[in-house]
This record gives sequence, structure tokens and C-alpha cells, in this order.
Amino acid sequence: MPGSPETRKLRVVVISDGKPGHENQSLGIAERLPDADILLLRHQARKGVSEVLLRLQIMLWSGGRAETIRLLKQVFPEAEIMRLLDHKPAAIIAAGTLSAAPCLLAGRLSGAKTCICMRPSMIALSRFDLAVLPAHDNPGNEPNVLTTLAAPNRVSPGMLDDEADKWKPELPADERPVLSWIVGGPSSSAKFDEEHVSRGLISALEWAGEERWQVWLSTARRTPETLEQRIAELPAQHPALTWSLLWHRDQRNPLYAMFHLSRVAVVTSDSVSMIAEAASAGKGPVVYQASDAVSKRKSKQDRMVDRLLEAGYGMRATGPGELAMTLGLIEKQNQQFPMLDDTAKAASRLLAIIRK
Repeated sequence: MPGSPETRKLRVVVISDGKPGHENQSLGIAERLPDADILLLRHQARKGVSEVLLRLQIMLWSGGRAETIRLLKQVFPEAEIMRLLDHKPAAIIAAGTLSAAPCLLAGRLSGAKTCICMRPSMIALSRFDLAVLPAHDNPGNEPNVLTTLAAPNRVSPGMLDDEADKWKPELPADERPVLSWIVGGPSSSAKFDEEHVSRGLISALEWAGEERWQVWLSTARRTPETLEQRIAELPAQHPALTWSLLWHRDQRNPLYAMFHLSRVAVVTSDSVSMIAEAASAGKGPVVYQASDAVSKRKSKQDRMVDRLLEAGYGMRATGPGELAMTLGLIEKQNQQFPMLDDTAKAASRLLAIIRK
């Protein structure tokens, strides 16, 4: 019916490789669009020769509708392609190299504007209507590129409120200020020393006990289970740890609620996506170096964190003593941190492109 609320919806398709970090970037932008009706499609492209050939075909050829559908069938069942067409999207959003070709093909078939997060390999950024790239990717000055400090994410005022309401029945009804502690784990791009992280956590718990704060803690998928076992024993010695969620025992994500309800957050340095989420919630974070063996050669992720902290969105602590001092400084000065708004900027730019 013309003019009905349904027809006024802004229809968006998010194309995902299934990786939570990539999917959250795309969904974060989509959810910031006004009145968005979001369809999530997970493709079947995997690393290998056939996927590389698909990207080559995208770069070297621009065929008609039938050929576009044929190529899409390499990564989507026919039923998913029909869902794409039935949705009639105004925009297609994707993140990562594996999703770049499906994004362009879906845009070509539906006539929608295309948005890619992260620089894809072998596919020129000029093929997309918008490319959202962090500064550490050295994005250049192309008119269709939006440079951000960090990756987009799903943190927004509305989501923070909703998550806090959902989790409040499980969280302590304690009036003391909350320090959130987020523990990551080792990865191919980040060192993680279990003993060093454990010492930092104990230092924060001792500080919290002395200053009458409480600590809420969550581990993550990559957190070693041996470290989770040690954390499970901490409340007996450190009553400041009033609540914790261990990922391998309870596979849920309380981070948005924790950030919203806490005064400040500590996040281990390996967890760049969670650092960006904490910054987007305005809770710092204090980035705790996950290993005392710091490489002289900084990764792209390290450079991203450096830029965030240099811009005032958080602070750094390299060891247990420095962490306690930093927390004390934040309390003494009543330090407030700004909310990183990269995701809102990306959504605003995409909306302007859609409305041209």
C-alpha cells in the first residue's frame, strides 16, 4: 500500500562470511541507518582457487543479468538470491575480502549501492559506492572512501540501553562504581601472556577493593580455558570481583551491558574489536598490554589502538603497577572519555549516497 510504514522502510542487505567481527561491522552500519529493514545473507565463499577466480572475474568483466546470477550461484543457493531480489535493497553492506565479490555481484543484480568495510584484496575500491577503511589501512583520498579510527561496530545508545535492560536481572544490585574487565586471548596477530594478564587482573582487583569499586569480568572465545579456571577461583580471595562470565562455560555476550553500566573498562590489548566497542560506548578503555614481550614492529591492529588513544578515547597500561596507577588517576580526576562515533559517520555517508 503506497505510503504505508512498510514502504517507507530503508531496505538493506548485509552480506557476511559468518565471521562475527566482519558481520558486526556491516550490521553496525546497517543498524544506524534510519528505519532500516535489514536482510542478513551469509555466503558460502571460502578461501581457495575458485574464490580468487571469482574476484578476478569481477575485476575483468562486467556481464549481464544472467551471468551475474550464474556467478552469484557460486556462493549463494538460488533461494537466497531470490530473497535478495524480493527484498529490493537500496544498499548492500559487507566486510572483508571474501565478501567483496558477493557484495558487488548483489549490487549489480539488484541495482543497490554497495558499501565495503576493510580493504579487499584484488578488488579496486573504486568499484564500490562507499569504502569504510580504518586509518591504519592507509586508505588514500579517493572520494568514495571514508577513513575511520577503528572498525565500525554495533554499539549505539539504543543497543546499550536494550542490552542493559536484558542483563540487569543477572548483574549485582550494588551501588559501588563498576570497573569492567574484558579478557581476550592469543591470536595470529597478537601476543597474549596468561601470567601477565592474570597479574594485571589481580592488581585491578586489589585496587578496586581498596577504593570500594566492584569489578565485572567477561572472557571471550579466544581466552585460554586454563586462565578461565584461574579466574573462577578469584572471588574467594578478591570479593571486589562481584560478577563474571566465562565464555567456555556460558557462551553469551554481556559486553554491551557491561560497558553501559560501568564507569570505565579495561580491555586486553589483543582484542581490537572490543577496544573499539568500549571506545564507542565512551568507557575508555584502559588498554592493558596482554604481554610484556612487546614486538618492536607494530601490527596494523597496534597502530589502530595507538591512534585511538592518541585521540583521547582511552589510556594504556603496560603492567600491573601502571594499571593500578592509571585507574587511580581516572578516579581522582573524574576522567571522562568521549564516545567514538565512526559507525554513525559511516551510516550518514552511506545514507547520503543512497539519497543522491
